[in-house]
Amino acid sequence: MKRIFIALGALALLAFAVLTGGPVLQQNQRRGEMQALRDSLQSARFSADSCKVALTRTQKEFFAFDLLVDSLRYAVHAFEDPDQGGVPQEEYSIYLEAFEEYNQAVDGWEALAENLRAEEAACRILVEDHNRLGDSLRGIANSGTQDH
Repeated sequence: MKRIFIALGALALLAFAVLTGGPVLQQNQRRGEMQALRDSLQSARFSADSCKVALTRTQKEFFAFDLLVDSLRYAVHAFEDPDQGGVPQEEYSIYLEAFEEYNQAVDGWEALAENLRAEEAACRILVEDHNRLGDSLRGIANSGTQDH
């Protein structure tokens, strides 16, 4: 009879632990959640860092192209002589070529600027995701220390 009560008691404790999650099960779940978050955090950090490197490269390309556009603008303005009422007749065909090259460069500049803005926005999202994961990991870690 004593064995039956011990067996029933053990079974009741096991059922209670399974139904309530039990401290060991909860601790293992928390560890699993924390490890998954750590893995996600590491992946998010890698993505954010990679984006930052690519963004730096894109910014350098943009600034170099910006200097080219500025030099073309100065070349176009150099043809225009306000004292003579505009571009001298003998330089007009060269001026038109420079002006067309400048207009094409401006179109390219606008495309690069839009690409740079989109890349910055994508990097900002990656950094925010990384920060959110870090906050979640700290929250779980802090809740685990408060339980003890």
